[in-house]
Amino acid sequence: MSHTPYEIQYEAFANAGGLYDERHAKLYAEFADNLIQDGSYSIVYEGVAHACYTPITIDEAPHLKCYVLAPLAVLPEYQGKGYATRLMEQAEQELDADVIFVMGEPFHYGNRYNTPHQVLPPVRTEAPLECWFARELTSGIMKGVGASTSSVKGPYAEPLMWGHPSEQV
Repeated sequence: MSHTPYEIQYEAFANAGGLYDERHAKLYAEFADNLIQDGSYSIVYEGVAHACYTPITIDEAPHLKCYVLAPLAVLPEYQGKGYATRLMEQAEQELDADVIFVMGEPFHYGNRYNTPHQVLPPVRTEAPLECWFARELTSGIMKGVGASTSSVKGPYAEPLMWGHPSEQV
C-alpha cells in the first residue's frame, strides 16, 4: 500500500512519541508538501518512507552540487528496518551530488553523515553545530573547502524549519 509524502511525514511525526505532537506532524508534513511544490527533489521509497532534498549553496564553493536533506520520515511500523538507509542510498545515486547536508540528531545521522566540514547552516539556528552533518559523495571534494557560510532558497529558508521541535508551533 502506497502512501503520499504528506501521509508518511504526518504519521511518522504524529507517532514519534514524546518529542513531537500532532502540531509538529502537521507542520513537517506541510513543509514536505511546500518543498515538493517549490521543486525540491522528493523520493518515496517503497510507499513507506519519504524524504526531500533541497539545493543548498556553499558560498565559498558555489560550483559544488549540494543538497540539504529534510524532512525524512518512515511510517512507524516500518521504522528500524533499513528503509531510511535504502531511501538515502537511492536518493544519493539519483541526485549525483557532491555533498549532502542534514541538521539532525547524531544518533540518526552521525554514522552516515560524517564528513568533516566548516560550512555553517544557511539559517541562524539554536541547534548546536554538532548536529549539522555532511556526507561527501564526491571523494575528497570538501578538503579544499574552508570555513564558509551557505545559502538556501524557498521554504527551507524559513527560520522556523531550523529550530528545535520544542520551539515550534
